[in-house]
Amino acid sequence: MSKAAVIIKDWPFEKGEKVKLTWIGEPFKQNNKWMVYAYFKGTRTTRILLDWASVHFLSIEKYYTDGNLNNSEAPENTEIIDINLNGIKPEYNEKDWSIWGTGFNIKTKSKTFNFSKNEILYSVPIIEVIRAVLAPDKFMLNRILEMDTLENYFIYELNKRSLDIHFTSQYESKLLKNEKINHLAWVLTNESALRMFNNIGESIWERGELNYDFLLNRFNIRARVKRKNKYIRILEIISLYKKRINAEEINIFHPSLEESISSNDAKKRKYISKSKSSDRELDTDADGSTKQSEEIDTFMLNHEYERVPKINKNRTGRRVVRSKEDVNTKIYILDSDNLRTTADAGGQNIIRGLEFKSLSQVVEKGELQEFIEVLRSLEKRQVIRSIEIIIDNVPDGKKFSKLSDGITKRKYAIGKIRMENGRECSLIDIEREEKALSILILKANVNVKWNLLYSRLLLGLVNESGKWSNEAIKKVQEEGIVIDRSKHIKNNIYEKAKHIFEKLI
Repeated sequence: MSKAAVIIKDWPFEKGEKVKLTWIGEPFKQNNKWMVYAYFKGTRTTRILLDWASVHFLSIEKYYTDGNLNNSEAPENTEIIDINLNGIKPEYNEKDWSIWGTGFNIKTKSKTFNFSKNEILYSVPIIEVIRAVLAPDKFMLNRILEMDTLENYFIYELNKRSLDIHFTSQYESKLLKNEKINHLAWVLTNESALRMFNNIGESIWERGELNYDFLLNRFNIRARVKRKNKYIRILEIISLYKKRINAEEINIFHPSLEESISSNDAKKRKYISKSKSSDRELDTDADGSTKQSEEIDTFMLNHEYERVPKINKNRTGRRVVRSKEDVNTKIYILDSDNLRTTADAGGQNIIRGLEFKSLSQVVEKGELQEFIEVLRSLEKRQVIRSIEIIIDNVPDGKKFSKLSDGITKRKYAIGKIRMENGRECSLIDIEREEKALSILILKANVNVKWNLLYSRLLLGLVNESGKWSNEAIKKVQEEGIVIDRSKHIKNNIYEKAKHIFEKLI
């Protein structure tokens, strides 16, 4: 059976033209998904927007034709060699880098880990370590950009030489393959690998860029490289050798493994898939927040282990299966027209990249409608120049991310206020569902990265299960921001606006 081709939709080059991948940008959030720009050079250099998880198909200096990502060609001036870098601590290196082409001219940084052995310098891009070593499948690649969300998918315990992993229903049953379980176990039972994995998410959230330390003591690889005298540039890691899982057996538990019994209760939700068995077009406009996602085969990386533990799949009880539907059953369409996204289900919704809107453009019902009316009342004040607003879902992460029905995503609203004297303020309100949660008031007399501060506060809110995080507030205050709180009072809109305005000035 031939492998289905994975093709970029709307490929911008001529049919049959071979183009070289010259650069992969850093991930950023757009429309609820993590994205990257990939830069291809043919008769011209063009950048193409792709889902972050598409980096599994991308390899620097390989040639691609007709947008087919899993049928690339290596150039003749590269070679494949085995490299043992065990016990060598690399130096992190940054240097300025410029890329220009059709419609763009950007300045960025080249980031590499440089290993020195036997008077030879080996250089590997930090994104290649992520792609090929820490996150060799789509699930891990999407999780690595998040903070503290693995517990949405499983909890684990290492007891002597036994690793127990209890998966939730959020972890798709098709991911219970041995090679994926083995890699997950390697990350969980090696402190250095787990710290690296977590540090990458922290760097994205805290600094808005990829920046982390290389902590692995064992780094034995097979790679495609480009050699020049005593300098070897690692372009693509193909294999990782002698990985050590520090457990003798792995016990896994998952709802799909339970004995099924039928129920007369109606379904809460229904998922309809329209997938077909043919080539897949990658569409960056496809939503990445569906309940399930098709497991597109993302590049054949080879990971070999010193010893593979025994994997036991266990049952703990019975699983209730609901087949009946009623008017309350929510229906979700997963796939259509063979368009696929390599973005995964769920994930943190960092607000960097979203644009504020004018109050006149926003229509909202429910608890946040009152907040909008308060902002409109404030906007009439003479000392306030303008107010803009964002309304979106709070970051995924814990139970608080959804309303009490367990399905509907909880929303936040942020009003950005510009005063006549040039000072900026922000108000943050959350759908509360009777929780005693105040509106946060942020006042700044300095230039600040507002979106990063919003993200810290919202992530802290979710991690504290619906309570403003004192730790997150302290970090924001260290940036020179004054933070106050305004309780939800039972007055009319004018009185509520007056109460907040007094705190603003």
